[in-house]
Amino acid sequence: MKLALHIGTPKTGTTTLQRWFAQNRTALQAQGVIYAQAPGAENHRKLMAYARDTDKPDGSFAGFGIHGPEDHAAFRAGLETALAQEVAAHPGARVWVMSNEHIFSKVITRPMARRLKDLLTPHFSEITVYLHLRPQLDLMMSNASQLARIGRQMSRVEMTRPGISPENYFFGYDRFLTNWEAVFGARNIRLVPFRRTPDMTRFLQAELGIDTSTLPAAARENTGLDWRAIALANVVNRSLQAADVAPLPDFHLDSMPGTERIQPGLALAQEVQARFTASNAALAARRSDITLEDLTPDWSAYAPEGNLHLVDAPCVFEAQLGHMVRRFAGDVALETWRRHLAEGKLAALTGDAAGVSRAKRQMERLATRLTSLGVALPAAPAPRPAPTQTAPAQTGTGTA
Repeated sequence: MKLALHIGTPKTGTTTLQRWFAQNRTALQAQGVIYAQAPGAENHRKLMAYARDTDKPDGSFAGFGIHGPEDHAAFRAGLETALAQEVAAHPGARVWVMSNEHIFSKVITRPMARRLKDLLTPHFSEITVYLHLRPQLDLMMSNASQLARIGRQMSRVEMTRPGISPENYFFGYDRFLTNWEAVFGARNIRLVPFRRTPDMTRFLQAELGIDTSTLPAAARENTGLDWRAIALANVVNRSLQAADVAPLPDFHLDSMPGTERIQPGLALAQEVQARFTASNAALAARRSDITLEDLTPDWSAYAPEGNLHLVDAPCVFEAQLGHMVRRFAGDVALETWRRHLAEGKLAALTGDAAGVSRAKRQMERLATRLTSLGVALPAAPAPRPAPTQTAPAQTGTGTA
């Protein structure tokens, strides 16, 4: 049985690909194409969590209930069982598809890659790993929006830090692939150059022989932020950091107006990309599916001056803006906490123990957030399940 394993890179249309395959799962199954569900409904992030070393936890570990070695072992056993059951349920499938871009950024050593291969090999006799590569500078600029979304700064300092180098697994494609080729075999890894083939969804559709004539077109997801939205995020995140407050999960960056991408300026762009010329040349020299030109940016897309200096500019009302955002965030979090409290009470009245437990978890999470924002919680008892009603015992002497 064949498996197409798509591992990224991030910011190359991965969300679009995953959503299209998940939304068309039933129709694809009729064509013998199975988009797996055991590793995740849409994004197969469980594959990364499975392969990752226990002592190198990813942010998703807590969401999967992994808090230590025993939890991780149980999680791995559960995924092994679920995957085996799912494969057994589709004996006539001609090809399986799995996709998670975090594999590229998190499964970076040979032992991690080998752990993932050991999970998959018992079920698939042929595994092809697809990796969508774009020039490192383009990846960096595209990733700027994601950095802003998760509370990181996008600045000249960030862009030119020493860690942006071929020794970095995220940007050092040659180093990453050396480990993966050693585990999966170089011939089983397919590099797809973004500059020549920007639409990975369409590429896989053709590669896997999928008839799309009756299927909807893939809708583009996760477009880049306008540079002014990134500049605003820089200011807000700096003010939160100064107040020792964790980054806010969302303050509507993606719905802000503007489509003008962040630009570092041509000279700085070429300076940063030059760090990767030698390693990219080495990779192209030993691979037939990518060239040095594929990993060289289209310099005509980079403006001579750019706007990075504006993104990095100081803000005279930074403290005031941060105060306003924290107050609004606190108000929203408090109202959400009250909603979960009401949901928990309703669940308790109906004897819904699972609903009570879910509400308590949400309230505890929000309580931590409110504390960090300096908002005092109102006194309120935690919801408790209603006592189970039992039928009264019957009495009597019976019949003779």
